[in-house]
Formats: sequence, structure tokens, C-alpha cells
Amino acid sequence: MLPHKNICVQVPKHNGNIKLDKGFFVVDVDHDKKDIQVQYFEAIRTDRKIKSGKLRMVFRGESGRDLYRAILLHDFIAQLDHAAYLGYELARAEHCLKKGTKFVQDKQ
Repeated sequence: MLPHKNICVQVPKHNGNIKLDKGFFVVDVDHDKKDIQVQYFEAIRTDRKIKSGKLRMVFRGESGRDLYRAILLHDFIAQLDHAAYLGYELARAEHCLKKGTKFVQDKQ
């Protein structure tokens, strides 16, 4: 049950690190093809750290919403912070696609 009063929480600045689960995504905007490309790499781990990844799938589309729905259908994300991060990057990529500006992943 939600409290009756509004609660204000001061959120600290995030350090930029998220724990990757099954793998990682590389997001890019292709202005020539007028779409967003998302590459999914399955994590290759050594000593509990991700060393690299093996390309498993490429998603292409014009809408961040369509892309994240397709990605979720393939069960590539298990952690909520990774899903939130991907949604944020897809929204940024879609904005850059619509505005015709350069997209750089992980740049604020």
C-alpha cells in the first residue's frame, strides 16, 4: 500500500557501472538505413569477469519500443537494471534517429 503523503528521495549520482547478466548489447543508429541496430553478445567470462562476447543476434527497427519488446521476447535480460539501461539507450537512439544527430552509446 502506498503512503498518503508524497515522499521525496534524493538520488545519488550513479557511478555508471551496471552488472551485466547473460550478455551485453551494442546500440547504434544507422541514418542511411533510417533505423536502430542492436547487437546482442553472449558473455564470455573469465575469472567472473566478462572478457568478451559472441555475437548471437542483431535486431533492427525504427522504434525503441519495438526493439526492446523483441529483445525481451528472446529472454536475453534477467536483471532489471540492465533492462532499464537498455531502455534508456534505445530512447536516446530513437531521439537521435528522428533528429538526424549522432548517437554514441553510454554518453550522456
